[in-house]
Amino acid sequence: MSPGSRSGRRWLRRGQWVADSVVHGSVVQISGVTGDVEVAVHHERALYRLEEYPDEPPALSVKRAREQPALLLQARYAIVGFTGRAAESARLAAWRDSAGPVSALLLHGAGGQGKTRLAAQFAQASAAAGWRVLQARHATDHAPGPRRDATAQTPNERAPGTLVVVDYAERWPTADLLELCADATRRPHRTRVLLVARPAGVWWQTLSGNELDRLEIETDRLALGPLADEDSTSVLALFTAARDCFAAALDVPADVSADVPAPPPAADAGFREALTVHMAALAAVDARHRRSTEDRPGPALGTPAEVSAYLLTRERAHWQKLHAQQRIRADADAIGQCAYTAALTGPQAHPRALDAIIRAAPGSTGEPPDRLLRDHAVPYPEAPGGEGTTFLEPLQPDRLAEDYLALTTPGHTLAGYTPDPWATDVPRRLLSGVDGPPAWTRNALTVLIAAAQRWPHLVERQLTPLLTARPELALQAGGAALAALSTLPDLPLAVLEAVESRLPAGRHTDLDPGSAALADRLARHRLARTEDPLARARICDGLAERLYYAGLRAEALAAAADAVPVWRDLARADPAAHEASLGSALSNLGVFLSEVGRRGEALAPVEESVGVYRRLAAADPAAYEPRLATALNNLGLRLSEVGRRGEALAPVEESVGVYRRLAAADPAAYEPRLATALNNLGLRLSEVGRRGEALAPAEESVQVHRRLAAANPAAYEPGLASALSSLGAFLSEAGRWEEGLAPTQEAVTVRRRLAAANPAAHERHLALALNNLGIRLSEAGRSEEALAPVREALDVYRRLAAANPAAYEHYLPQALSNLGVFLSKLGHREEAVTPVQESVEVARRLAAADPAVYEPGLALVLSNLGACLSDAGRREEALAPAQEAVAVYRRLAAADPAAYEPNLAMALSAFASGQLPGGGRVWPQALEALTEAVAIFDRLARTMPRAYGGLLRDALSTMADLLHAMGHTSEASRLRAVLSQ
Repeated sequence: MSPGSRSGRRWLRRGQWVADSVVHGSVVQISGVTGDVEVAVHHERALYRLEEYPDEPPALSVKRAREQPALLLQARYAIVGFTGRAAESARLAAWRDSAGPVSALLLHGAGGQGKTRLAAQFAQASAAAGWRVLQARHATDHAPGPRRDATAQTPNERAPGTLVVVDYAERWPTADLLELCADATRRPHRTRVLLVARPAGVWWQTLSGNELDRLEIETDRLALGPLADEDSTSVLALFTAARDCFAAALDVPADVSADVPAPPPAADAGFREALTVHMAALAAVDARHRRSTEDRPGPALGTPAEVSAYLLTRERAHWQKLHAQQRIRADADAIGQCAYTAALTGPQAHPRALDAIIRAAPGSTGEPPDRLLRDHAVPYPEAPGGEGTTFLEPLQPDRLAEDYLALTTPGHTLAGYTPDPWATDVPRRLLSGVDGPPAWTRNALTVLIAAAQRWPHLVERQLTPLLTARPELALQAGGAALAALSTLPDLPLAVLEAVESRLPAGRHTDLDPGSAALADRLARHRLARTEDPLARARICDGLAERLYYAGLRAEALAAAADAVPVWRDLARADPAAHEASLGSALSNLGVFLSEVGRRGEALAPVEESVGVYRRLAAADPAAYEPRLATALNNLGLRLSEVGRRGEALAPVEESVGVYRRLAAADPAAYEPRLATALNNLGLRLSEVGRRGEALAPAEESVQVHRRLAAANPAAYEPGLASALSSLGAFLSEAGRWEEGLAPTQEAVTVRRRLAAANPAAHERHLALALNNLGIRLSEAGRSEEALAPVREALDVYRRLAAANPAAYEHYLPQALSNLGVFLSKLGHREEAVTPVQESVEVARRLAAADPAVYEPGLALVLSNLGACLSDAGRREEALAPAQEAVAVYRRLAAADPAAYEPNLAMALSAFASGQLPGGGRVWPQALEALTEAVAIFDRLARTMPRAYGGLLRDALSTMADLLHAMGHTSEASRLRAVLSQ
């Protein structure tokens, strides 16, 4: 809100900033254009490029196909005619042709279902319908397709629109994918963004539910199941269609291909996937052709593994032929070892590719590494359209590369495919490094884990020895790989325990979801094998902490609730040994109860925890004061949540005092906790009306958090975001509206990044930060910009409250009310009334159940409702809610003047301002209200002129208008003269 706006319009409510609770574990805190493609550049960094989608697939000669039959499986060649998917194609066409300027659809399904082929078919159909079709490639994509100018010609203005296809969308950084979609909203024509991905998990939920909705981009998704499940298509029909297409590509006579047998229907469930059936058809056609021309016996092709083995054997024959023809110097063994390396690293620029070859040490010919790279590039060149800048192109499709890793590694039981003992130690050599893991670490482990899902011997021969020796690699591969690793049934528990031992002690935004999956797997195993109470309690404590950091709050509560009674029994039997652990478990139980909305129940265990630690700290301060400070900090939060705000300040002040003393002696250990406690202190001071004092601890908290986050962002960025949001609010309360905007914007930026990675843990905090941003923008006079973040916050809260009303419904009144305020300020006065009326309904229900907690919020939204009704010309209706708001604030201010007198004054001023344009019946009452408001603002402005001086002038200006309307023109003139000085 701009400083010059009337006090009667200062209706906005800041977010209920909930500073981080502290969880006991080890006592841790809880477009430019270049060349031939369109390149999007943001913040001086190229994010992606757009290429014209190829009209026709590239040609593949019969000679080349016979040399490397597996090439025929690559989607870009589109060898097999498009089959089935009539319903899906119709759904895509309807989405494309729907109304609206921009929309995005996620096409998702397991690998091998034909997503890329369906996307290509849809792209061709769209082009035939007149649409401009572009393919988006991330800047890190080293395998560009045919580059054709995407900007050389201005799109036909008569074209229905532009379709942008994004394959492997889940591999894009969320922020970059969001930029692509945001850019789509800036295009002058209707735009559709088709995202193709395997999963539709949390990354899509976050992108569609939050980010794309904020951009007003409509979203939809289409799941792709097994093609063979369609009524009109069977495995046999799918096989037959693929067989005939591959026979034509290989120039196999029809009479030869006609008797190629299909795989037995019950041979393997994998034959129900389109890719696996295509692989079987290709292998069968090629084998039948070779048998007819070379009179050799046919191989066994009864399982997907045998099919892969056959196609990989044909690849090896091609390598050997290239060597025999002296087109390459490396023999088949050396090329095979390069292919194994490539499957792990993926495409790399020359320096890194050379480093990988040196590490892997392939080759029996003694050829130099650079020669091996260039020889491998003969059968596996950079994808068409490249510029010769990358090497180590892996086998395609992905399934074939994974199977090659498995079949080359000793330990499989497939007869007829000889593994290479060299492969056993390659992952270790590739992933070793004096300066830390190389750039391909994440890719290598992701591919190994994916292959191990189907090839258990990779667990024994590769993952187990690798992670036994270097368990930290699982962490460096990221949270997704860590979670996938936890699902491997044959991975020894000792390996997972070794990985667990390397997990960071507290929060780590990248690893938290994977850490929770790992902790859950280990906890289930351990709990099933022990009856020892002490061990069970410790297991439940550790699991609860990991689940909490991952945002799995209900699950964390269940684990903590299991631990507390066990600790209580242990503490009764041996207080000296176990009372401290009981205190930790009680404090955590309070945190988790609060997190799921059971705030009334949360207070008792935290109070008990404080009692335990106060007693222990009295006897041994050095050992127990840190835990006492943690429990006190949590107690302050819990007291505030149940409406006992006056009592909440003292324990937080005590906590800050303890942490400050401890941090002076040991900054590394205690500064993080001091920073959290300082943020909470600012909040508690603000709540009790000591707003001028709240700013100093908030500024100190930001300074400490910023320093900590610079060194370890994964651990401390959440705390930094909380501190920034609080600082912005306190600056606003001090009347420094412009200064309050920057930290609030930074808080949103941090929270958005965190929520994109783990919405369960950070989405509600993002909504809170967005709500605050809307208020800060309005205060800075940027009301039109304020609407979008408040809408986004409300959408998040609605979704969260629908799933868990107890935990999230109390956020709805402030978000609904703020939305109404902004709509009214922008002139949408009738539209504004509806959300504010809803906010009053929710707030009234909450206040009826718990008046100490929710009456202040009810008073605020009642005042806003009165103002919005008045703005909409419904002044008779506005009178009742405005008067009720004044009555509630008067009662609250009588009990706690420092906390609620400013709110009372604003409600009085809002009531008077809302009634000014109406008839004179209530003008005397309005004048009385203004007189009281002026007296309060005058008293407050004497100590905080920047915060309350403008409000005082607004109230006096409204009083002058009211006096004039009542006929007291001379008094009104004198008052205006004073205001003009």
